[in-house]
Amino acid sequence: MMHGLLPGVRGRRLIVGLVLAVSAFALWLAAGRSAPSQVAPTHLALVVPDGLRADDVHLLAWQDAAAEVGFALEVVSASQLLRAGGLQRDAALILPDTMHRQMNDALVAALTQRVQEGGRLMLVHDAGIAGMDGQYHPRQSRLSALAGVRYALYGELNTGMLREQVAWLDTAAVPLLRLPPGKLMREDSDNPLTSAQPAPQPGEELAVVSYHYGRLRYPVFATQGEFDGQRLMHGDSNSVLAGVRRFGNGEVLFVNLPLTYLKLRTDGFFLHTFLRFFAQDIAQLPQLSAMPQGRGALIMNWHIDAAAAVPAMEQLAALGAFEQGPYSMHITAGPDVDVPGDGGGIDLANNPAMRAWVRRFAARGDEVGSHGGWIHNEFGRLVDTQAPARSAEMIERNSAVVSQASGKPVREYSAPTGNHPAWVTQWLRERGIHAYYFTGDIGMAPTRSYQDGRRGPADMWAFPVLSYGIHAAFEEARADQVPEDHVAAWLNDVADFCASNRTVRLVYFHPPGVAIFPLAFKRWLQHTAALVREGSLRWTTMAQYADFSNRRLQVRWQLRGDAAGPGGLRLEASHPQSLEQMTWLLPAQRYAQPQLLEGQAQVLRDGPFWRVTAGSGARLALGLVLLPAPVGSSSPLPARIL
Repeated sequence: MMHGLLPGVRGRRLIVGLVLAVSAFALWLAAGRSAPSQVAPTHLALVVPDGLRADDVHLLAWQDAAAEVGFALEVVSASQLLRAGGLQRDAALILPDTMHRQMNDALVAALTQRVQEGGRLMLVHDAGIAGMDGQYHPRQSRLSALAGVRYALYGELNTGMLREQVAWLDTAAVPLLRLPPGKLMREDSDNPLTSAQPAPQPGEELAVVSYHYGRLRYPVFATQGEFDGQRLMHGDSNSVLAGVRRFGNGEVLFVNLPLTYLKLRTDGFFLHTFLRFFAQDIAQLPQLSAMPQGRGALIMNWHIDAAAAVPAMEQLAALGAFEQGPYSMHITAGPDVDVPGDGGGIDLANNPAMRAWVRRFAARGDEVGSHGGWIHNEFGRLVDTQAPARSAEMIERNSAVVSQASGKPVREYSAPTGNHPAWVTQWLRERGIHAYYFTGDIGMAPTRSYQDGRRGPADMWAFPVLSYGIHAAFEEARADQVPEDHVAAWLNDVADFCASNRTVRLVYFHPPGVAIFPLAFKRWLQHTAALVREGSLRWTTMAQYADFSNRRLQVRWQLRGDAAGPGGLRLEASHPQSLEQMTWLLPAQRYAQPQLLEGQAQVLRDGPFWRVTAGSGARLALGLVLLPAPVGSSSPLPARIL
């Protein structure tokens, strides 16, 4: 992470740093590799056991992740992969954890040969550790040779082969995996890594951290031996948690984390992280951007839940907060919050000053949503599976008063204290709400979250709050005596991260909390305004983003061979209504400039990508040509950069 004086300079320095780091990684992969027979990948293929039901929740989790991150995913059975000609050679393969633990020797041999000949494989955690009889190999996983390290050592460690370990990121992986600001912490520090600190040194320990929990621990396999490749993450005693390596003419990404298991338990962060890295940086596939026009965005979510928020609004206005936006403004409308010294509740129905603010929000284009139900803390105690009827009644009452004050329907929701049981999601959808604040899946972009092993409705979007380590609100940071300049650096880093990586994150505040760090907040607003002027960032609301994302899920697209000539490919896309604002990012070192064959689109070079933004038509076709490998490289693909 780099810090500069001017937003434009800062952004350019950040991109240059990322390009240099990832180019070095790509050249390392390419060095010494002979030309493979494998053709360049055009899509991902998830390899699943025969007989797996199409509605299996583990399968659905991967399909959701691929759709959200923006890569074409095919599902193939083990027997289909084994049949001659059963699967085209242009698929980058994924062996998922949890659902594919049992595997026969024939599939292990076929996968090994395929990678040896130039294929790309993402091997996840416990995939293939057992035979078809359910028994572990007596020494190690049969896929250890592909992984590049011995693991699943049942013969030596018995059940101790699986251990809970702290997750540490290797320094070289920081620009590769693109973890958002606030997600990493130095070994000897309690404050997350920001651009205000010296850059990490080679070999430095960086722990993965999260809201409330601090350093995260995951169930992983103990490994033995030196990893034959570039390690990305490690655990205790240098156990490999993730790494990428050459194998013959191919490449393997080994992830020793139970990605599927975690995704089903409100922690999809690493599934999405490694899926993006494998698809975009290793397989170099085109990506359907999760953002309108492929531009980064921020969501500022205000929780307005006490009478003290009213005078705080004036201070926010003085700081320039309402010169930007739109924002997501969520209100607890009742007369009491059940907290001593807070000045009481909003009492929106009888509070002229707050009602005037609500009208101002609505006129500005802010989304006025509901924060829990009527009485903040009482609702926080009630909203669990033991009292759904009373909780639902309070949400309904709160939403009605908020809607009456704004003159618009409520389209967003946030739960006080982050208590959002799964039943609330379905209840909200039945009332036309498709976007909700969430304290699970910390660090992620908006996602369809899984709770209690199940996903909610397909068009319901959770908006995980982005935290500064264990803190998400100014009040929490002050309680732990976090310096204001650290908070200021983190906020600016968040804006830069969203702009540079063409993604979106949500941060939240209570209006009175801004008085704790006013300079940090003001500097952040100045920085975001500069990024907005540059055109690399925009503000959006939860409801706006959910609307776009649900429209994006209706896009059907694929990349296939084109008979026009060798090396030619054709990207085809369609939508029931319009592809407008849908954007594809294509690695510019892999593809020549795309040629528009059908439909309306703007094709621009945008840093390391060709950015193709569709117009108002319902169909789009692009002609693509693969570029030759760089001079002096035996790799079939050009050097990869972000």
